[in-house]
Amino acid sequence: TINPNQSATYSHNFNDTTCSGTYKITRMDPSDIIVGLYNDTVKLKLKIAWADNNTLTMPFTTGYTVTVEPASSGANVNISAGSGNSVLINGVVSITSASSATQFTASLRFLGCLLAGRGWNACAADYNSYLRGAGLYSFDLFVSYDRKQTTCKPEDLTITLPNIALSELYNTGKVSNKNAADNIRLQCDNLFGNAKQTSRKMTVYLSSSDLIPDSYSVLRGAVNNGVGFILESGGKTVNISNTAEQGNASTLWKVDQVGTPLNSDMITIPIIASYYVYDRDNIKPGDLKATALIYV
Repeated sequence: TINPNQSATYSHNFNDTTCSGTYKITRMDPSDIIVGLYNDTVKLKLKIAWADNNTLTMPFTTGYTVTVEPASSGANVNISAGSGNSVLINGVVSITSASSATQFTASLRFLGCLLAGRGWNACAADYNSYLRGAGLYSFDLFVSYDRKQTTCKPEDLTITLPNIALSELYNTGKVSNKNAADNIRLQCDNLFGNAKQTSRKMTVYLSSSDLIPDSYSVLRGAVNNGVGFILESGGKTVNISNTAEQGNASTLWKVDQVGTPLNSDMITIPIIASYYVYDRDNIKPGDLKATALIYV
C-alpha cells in the first residue's frame, strides 16, 4: 500500500564523444503519468521531477525523482498494464540539444497525442522520433506494484437460543417459535479505492464436525440426544460442510470479481439459529451445544 506516497531517485552518467561542450543541452519538462494495473482497478500517479537544474555540458550526470501516489478512481489512464502488475513506460524524461522552438513543437505534438487517446508509449515514440534528429536522450522506467491482498476476517460469534421445554419438542423438524438471530461479521482489510474494492475473489461458508449422519444442515446438540440445531440465512436453510473444503456448503457471501466495491470495511451476514428435532424418541433434558467454523 502506498500511503501517502513513495519516491525513488535515478541518476545517469553521460559521456557522448559525438557531442562537444558547444552543444546546448536542456532537460525537457516531464509530465505526470497515470498508470493502470490489475485491469485498471489500481491507478497510480507518477510525478516526475528533475533532481537538479544545473547547466549540462559533456560529460555530465543528471538524475530524476519519481514520486508515486494513488490516483483517483476516475483518473484517465495514460498507460495500462492490463491484468498484470507491471509495465514499461517509455520516455518518462528526456534531454535534448534541439532548439527551444523545436522542443515546444514536440511538446505540443506529445500533448495532442495523449489527448487523442493514443496511449503513453505510442506518444513517447512519436515524440522521440520527432526530436531524434536534433539530438535526444530519453529514459524508460519499469514500474511493478505488488498490492496486499484483501482479507476479510470473521469475528467470533456465539448464538444463544432461549430455553425450551420438553413439551414443546413434540414434532420432528424445526421448532419455529424458539430461535435467535445474529450476524456473522467480517472485518475486511487491504481494500483499495474510494469504494473500498477487493483485490481478490472470496467466498464465505460454514464447516462443522457436529453434523448428524447423512445431513448437511442439522447440527447435533449433544451425544445421545435427539435435539440439535439448524441455521438459516436469507430465508434459506444453511448447508454446512463436514470438511475444510466448501463441498455442498451454502455460499453465505461472495465476491465474484476482483475490484468489487464493498463500500465498507465491515460485512454483516444475517443468520438465524433454531432448535431441530431429528430423533423424537431420544429427546432428553440438558444443555445443547454445537460448533461451526466460518471459512472465508
